[in-house]
Amino acid sequence: MSEANTVQTIAAVEGGGTTFVVAVAQVKKGPSSSSTPSTPSILHRQEIDSSHDDPERTLEGCAAFFRQHKPVEGYDALGIGMFGPVGLNPSSKEYGSILGSSPKAAWRNVNFLRPLEEACRGSNPLSISIDTDVNAPALAEFKVAKADQSTCTITSLAYITVGTGIGVGLVINNKTVHGRMHPEGGHVAIQPLPNDSFPGYSWGDKSPYKGRQTVEGMTSSVALTERLEMMTQSKKTSRNCLADLEDDHDIWDHAANALANLCVTLILTTSIEKIVLGGGIMKRKGLIDKIRSRTVVLLNGYLELPRNMSEFITLSSFGSDIGLMGAIVLAQEGMKDGKEMDIDEDILLQAKRTAYCIGLQHGVILGISTVIMVSGFLWRTKRR
Repeated sequence: MSEANTVQTIAAVEGGGTTFVVAVAQVKKGPSSSSTPSTPSILHRQEIDSSHDDPERTLEGCAAFFRQHKPVEGYDALGIGMFGPVGLNPSSKEYGSILGSSPKAAWRNVNFLRPLEEACRGSNPLSISIDTDVNAPALAEFKVAKADQSTCTITSLAYITVGTGIGVGLVINNKTVHGRMHPEGGHVAIQPLPNDSFPGYSWGDKSPYKGRQTVEGMTSSVALTERLEMMTQSKKTSRNCLADLEDDHDIWDHAANALANLCVTLILTTSIEKIVLGGGIMKRKGLIDKIRSRTVVLLNGYLELPRNMSEFITLSSFGSDIGLMGAIVLAQEGMKDGKEMDIDEDILLQAKRTAYCIGLQHGVILGISTVIMVSGFLWRTKRR
């Protein structure tokens, strides 16, 4: 069977605070020169409840799913897009774990990689790729943009998810951004609308600025529900009530303003070339148009923007499947990077062999020189 006709089997995990989505996908293994991942075919998928805050139970459910559908040789790649904050540095002991600063207390310092890796590993080499649940979608959206002839030259993209929290994923210079940790753009401060008396959500005690007038503090589903409670002077309003509001309700102006502030921050700090928004709140009709318009107002003509803002600030290409697609693309990229690493190792091995041969030659020359020098010294000594 030729290389182009073989398939690779991927295990993908979208790790969320209330639900994990797991899937088994297959991709055709293209020629080694190919830089574009092939389109995946999802064979199996399942949602695993994580709202009970029992990490062991959630992870075992995921592992059982992968064991059930595991190929005889094991999976070729495992891609995980996980809620944060998460350890992403492979050389750190925190790699593959939820960090101790997580607001989800039950998940603090939990190693999620170990049980998933054990369930997926077989005789095949297993490529592993981990990123945040927003960096992974950012990478998937970036691949779509690169495949589009009208935007194929871009090197940067931001993905913003708007739901229970606000997450920001960044691709800069064709790679997802890591550093001291990973992007946490949902916690940047904003300029509220005039005469806005809502300070921010009640979940912000351990967040930057204590959640006061931040993007997440003003436009997450939690924040919008608490704002509605303030506006209606009611208590314990369900977040489901947001779906019953009219599209022209004032609350959406506040949401659009906060998200436009975030877009402006990204534009000014990263010179980002495309911004994609997703998540439950972005299903609100007309909200994306409000965000585009407010972004233009806030920038105040400071820099040139595309005439068609709908191509610059857009909705997700994958809808509610964006998180899962992100995990699959992560796995595909991991396999490609693995191939590149193998080439590098071959080069390194050849360099070591070359160095050894050169060293050996130098050693022989040095040995011969030493013999000649010693022989000459002994000959001169004997003559004396």
